[in-house]
Amino acid sequence: MNFLNGGTGYKLFLGTALLETYVDKTMMIDTLYRYVNSMSRYICVTRPRRFGKSVAANMIAAFFDKSTKEESRALFENCKIGLLKTTQEKIWSADPMGTETRKLCWPVQGKLNVIHLNMIHLLTESVQSYDAFISKMKFLLTEDLQKQYPDTSFSAAKDIPDLLSQTGESFVFVIDEWDAVFEMPFMSAEDKKQYLLFLKALLKDKSYIDFVYMTGILPIAKYTSGSPLNMFREFSAFKDNCFYSYFGLSRNEIEELIKNRGFTQPSIQELTDWYDGYIRAYDGVHMFNPESVACALADGRCESNWTGTGPMNEIQNTIRHNVQDLRENVIRMAGGETLTIELSGFSVEKDSISTKDEILSAMVVYGFLSYFNGQLRIPNHELMLKFKTALSSNELGLKQTLEESRHLLTATLAQRDKEVAALLEDLHTEKISFFKYNEENSLACVVTMGYLAALDDYLITREDKAGKGFADFTFEPRNRNFVPIILELKYNHSVKNALKCMKEKGYIHRFREYPKVLLVGINYSERTKKHTCKTELVVPAEVLSQNQKDA
Repeated sequence: MNFLNGGTGYKLFLGTALLETYVDKTMMIDTLYRYVNSMSRYICVTRPRRFGKSVAANMIAAFFDKSTKEESRALFENCKIGLLKTTQEKIWSADPMGTETRKLCWPVQGKLNVIHLNMIHLLTESVQSYDAFISKMKFLLTEDLQKQYPDTSFSAAKDIPDLLSQTGESFVFVIDEWDAVFEMPFMSAEDKKQYLLFLKALLKDKSYIDFVYMTGILPIAKYTSGSPLNMFREFSAFKDNCFYSYFGLSRNEIEELIKNRGFTQPSIQELTDWYDGYIRAYDGVHMFNPESVACALADGRCESNWTGTGPMNEIQNTIRHNVQDLRENVIRMAGGETLTIELSGFSVEKDSISTKDEILSAMVVYGFLSYFNGQLRIPNHELMLKFKTALSSNELGLKQTLEESRHLLTATLAQRDKEVAALLEDLHTEKISFFKYNEENSLACVVTMGYLAALDDYLITREDKAGKGFADFTFEPRNRNFVPIILELKYNHSVKNALKCMKEKGYIHRFREYPKVLLVGINYSERTKKHTCKTELVVPAEVLSQNQKDA
């Protein structure tokens, strides 16, 4: 394992760049180098899992590492950043010591000492304590320095900073997954503190630092000037006006990828439904999960690509201790609502999370919720499936089972109207009685919980644009042999009125290509405290034709 000028970044990035689903993000190198050559040399970019953090770290290491200068030059000349090469080299030749030339990346390509650390690679089975983790890192760094500088006497060196200083050279640090050790079960609060102090001693105010690029999931989120890592400029899912376009894929990038590589399945609409909106770019552009998109294009189908549970388990456990504050928010978002809420962020420096603000912020950091301009939501079907698991596992004290939900869906499709009404009644009074029916949104939340099982076979959309208005819920089949469902909610009205509304407003146009559509009207009466339901199986062509005649 070679950390110093080991060429690892080049080898890994080359493998990525050769993939059929690779999208060129190399212009990030120029953005980064111009930035770090200002007053700040310390950059920390944090994003959820599988958003291209390691690809970016490998790319940066590959570009500057002196051990692979010629190989990486040939690689990057054929990428987007290659368009800058001739221009930047002319500027450098004209004034090599000028202020502006010091911010040009190409003149220093393949000329810097790069220490490339991926903290996950250090966390092998043999590492069962924080001391073992740090000792392994120090040993390997020391070994690298002794091999690279055999003529330098390191006998008087007390620690790694001393070793680096005695070389008389400067270094670029690329630290990937900096926070990986925080998730290890052996880490105590004191261990976390010592780790932050170790990084401070290694990096802060050192003459041997050219610049530091650090990435991970958990933000540093410095709350005071006394924070050990307060020298870092941090760009997180909560705030990033500089590197936002380099993590995740925009819809335009995916459309270009599909066009250039000839992918036919899945469609851009399917990819949008499944993977759009994990995070929002600084300018409001939706960003897709790049690894999920790549897997879907390679496999020719969309499916959930989240492996394991990881931090979702931790968040669910925390939710269990704060059910009163959180469960209504989670159910409303599962029902398609967007919550207006101000979140202050989540810090790796905090020992625990417990308040609603902290838990929701953690969900944003881990990539389970999307947060933009004070708007919080579950962004897509892949994430909705994760929340379906949480909602049906009694983590929120709801006692709702998937078997009961499947029962409701079966009764709906079979048009057993009284049974549907009774099941919703039971769900409200017995399972989620904390919802008070003072608004239609509360009824929508009950319906959301009731039809959780339908997420397996349907794409469920809340407030879906259809015909001359917005349908409360549309259930679009994932299998064309299934019957689509349009569901309209009423509060202190009648179910007949609900069916009439769906027909007159042309909601059926949403599924005009299907032979039949099931209309479902549900009403809650504040006076009787009862639910009623009425269903009708209709032929879209007939309904639309009648609407034209009436018009």
